[in-house]
Amino acid sequence: MEVQLDPKQLERWERIDGVIYDMTPSPSTEHQRIVGRLFRDISGYLKGKTCECFTAPFDVYLDGNKSGNYVQPDITVVCDPSKLRPHGCVGVPDMVVEVLSPATAYKDKTVKLRAYKAAGVREYWIVDPHHQIVEVYRLTDTNVFPTVHNKDETVTVSIFEGLDINLRDIF
Repeated sequence: MEVQLDPKQLERWERIDGVIYDMTPSPSTEHQRIVGRLFRDISGYLKGKTCECFTAPFDVYLDGNKSGNYVQPDITVVCDPSKLRPHGCVGVPDMVVEVLSPATAYKDKTVKLRAYKAAGVREYWIVDPHHQIVEVYRLTDTNVFPTVHNKDETVTVSIFEGLDINLRDIF
């Protein structure tokens, strides 16, 4: 028996500052490969700790769902278990990772960067598969410029002591 799915069930959306953003088409295989490798490294480090790591689709209500705005980062790290609900995170996560896709790159580098900074996300990574670089924004710092790392470097996650990610293992 073939299962029929309603196409609307496959759609993914985000709402930022009242604007609805379509999250289709689905990410590429390379995008998902990078998300999986980063998730493996981060979640492995967090095993047995209070913080947890989640992959999209995972709704994040940055303002506590006061405005109905939500995002679906590729990777979300939440260290306060009281923010977790059955369908996502209500409140500001500690770390967010977005892997760029052609359809979302502009939004990830502008709209989402502003939203994450305004909300108080501590660390935001923008991973560029095409150029094989990672831009690391420490959003609680006064410096607005990212630290940029290439595929041959190891990146230290500033909010976790001892979590170093070798980008050769990611790209």
